Amino acid sequence: MAITIGHTGVVVRDLPLMERFYGEILGLQETRRVVREGAFIDGITGLTGVVLQAVILGTPEHPNGVELIKYPNHPSAVVPKGPNGHGMNHIHFIVDDLDPILAALEGLGLDYWGSPQDWPDTWKRVVYAKDPEHNVIEFTERLPS
Repeated sequence: MAITIGHTGVVVRDLPLMERFYGEILGLQETRRVVREGAFIDGITGLTGVVLQAVILGTPEHPNGVELIKYPNHPSAVVPKGPNGHGMNHIHFIVDDLDPILAALEGLGLDYWGSPQDWPDTWKRVVYAKDPEHNVIEFTERLPS
């Protein structure tokens, strides 16, 4: 069986805010925007009369990396998240330089856990942070070539 990793889906409350964060702050590019509704969306979500708005963002190497999803007529409760929570809990980005990311996070008043840590053998530095809706993001800085 062949398998390929597709995207990470993030359900959001404020789609424009999250687009700005992932696009302008992290530099991902919008590759597609869709609005879907109908029986097939109701069927896969288990909801009735659902409208799905999605913005797909990525890089040239991974054009479908992150799917930001908003269900405007079906809001859900906010669930606290952390890097040690059970289940799927973070998006991982590999960057050449962690310092501009940290500066952008601090400029937006966004938290990260602890401080960037040196990572033995695989990465230069690693840090867990939060996006504007408190989803957990892991940033790892590549080792110098």
